[in-house]
Amino acid sequence: MADGYGAITPARQRLSQTAVVVHDHDAIEDGTVQDSGTMESMAIRVHFLNKSILRFPSNLQRIAAAKDYIAPRTVALGPYYHGFAELQAMEEVKRTAVDFFFQGLVAPETTESAYQKMVPIARHVRGWYAAADAGAVVVAGTGTAVSADEFATMMFVDGCFLVQFIDTMLRSRVEETAASPLRSMMQPHLLGILRDIMLLENQIPWPVTEFFMRLQGLQMKQIIALLISWGLEGRVWRDSQEPLSLVDIDERYNPLHLLGLIRFYKVGSGSGSCGGCVKRNNGEGFSGKAVPISTSAAELAEMGIKLRASENKTKLSDMNLMKGPLFATLSLPPLYVDSLTANWLVNMAVFEMCSEASSTDEYSVNSYLSVLSLLMNQENDVRELRVKHMVHGFFGDQQTLEFFKILTPILYPGQAYIRIIVDLETYRQKRRAWIAVYSFLYNNAKTIATVLSIVGVLVGIFKALLSLKKHQM
Repeated sequence: MADGYGAITPARQRLSQTAVVVHDHDAIEDGTVQDSGTMESMAIRVHFLNKSILRFPSNLQRIAAAKDYIAPRTVALGPYYHGFAELQAMEEVKRTAVDFFFQGLVAPETTESAYQKMVPIARHVRGWYAAADAGAVVVAGTGTAVSADEFATMMFVDGCFLVQFIDTMLRSRVEETAASPLRSMMQPHLLGILRDIMLLENQIPWPVTEFFMRLQGLQMKQIIALLISWGLEGRVWRDSQEPLSLVDIDERYNPLHLLGLIRFYKVGSGSGSCGGCVKRNNGEGFSGKAVPISTSAAELAEMGIKLRASENKTKLSDMNLMKGPLFATLSLPPLYVDSLTANWLVNMAVFEMCSEASSTDEYSVNSYLSVLSLLMNQENDVRELRVKHMVHGFFGDQQTLEFFKILTPILYPGQAYIRIIVDLETYRQKRRAWIAVYSFLYNNAKTIATVLSIVGVLVGIFKALLSLKKHQM
């Protein structure tokens, strides 16, 4: 290992042995945020909200903790869980990842020179971690303060590990060579790491991740395509030669962290959500009138509304109710759901609640999940969605229904959800007569078919008797 690595090792060892406190020196400039009654202080609070690695909201912790959507189980990234004993086993893997990172660089760079470049970045992002009493965050319970050097070391090791992990996953798709020692070390923890890197409280500030991406030559579009296809769409890499579906990068968007990045491109940059960037509402909204609607996949079928998986299978914002002369079609992106996806979606939804209110009221992830939840009242509804290819994955019908029952109370439906609800109720109100007729025919289809079959038989008999009578005459 390069000599510079030894220079940062003592700080890393101290971090692994002690609980830490990150002081929020840079979050609020000049202390003006203390005056909560002014517009200036409110603007600063909004700025701080959009430059924070937030904690899971206290009012949601009890619900989320039931399925353990909050705390990492395998690897700690950043200060919030750094000192937890159950996560120390991965520290050796982290150190190995740093070794491999600097051995594999195309442009020579020593660990010491890279660390020195990391120091000002760490100083800049130190205030991004959520503040508690006296502007500090207690992460492991002892109240021990972490120095600036220790925090820089933490960002260096964790950021390097995160980028090296993603790079290792990308290389495993195209390389047919035997697994490297690092890949062998990571393989048993693969799903655990994938789960933990997308937890709200286990994030690395994007400037840190971006620093190591540039050293590695890793492109943002590669990361987005890899993680969306693996973590949210359940694609299996049976064909290592199959290319990733690369996305178009929105240069206007600066993510806070990896969770915000993947959420932004899964939602769709054209949906009106900016996932951490400040964007003003255009003033358009709804009247506030109550919309008394309760529906399910079965009820939609009775109303003559067909369900269809949208052609754009990536963007969660692609939800539409398309009305025809007689029937309508509700188009939604298909949902792949397993334990990994469930964790990612919950944390994306909560991140949206924490950041979206200051920028837009679309709440696209919350809205998408709320619409799906609306359609699932019983297992038959889940089965109907599965038949329509709108739900798939390792979760069975009962598991999927239970997931949404747990998730529904914490969701915050935004205008994307309200638009669908208003469209459904408008369709119901304007086509009452047609829906009544269609519902009768739909619910009595078997009886009507039986009656028509009997009538057909009777008509046939009548015709036969009439023909026989004519011959006798």
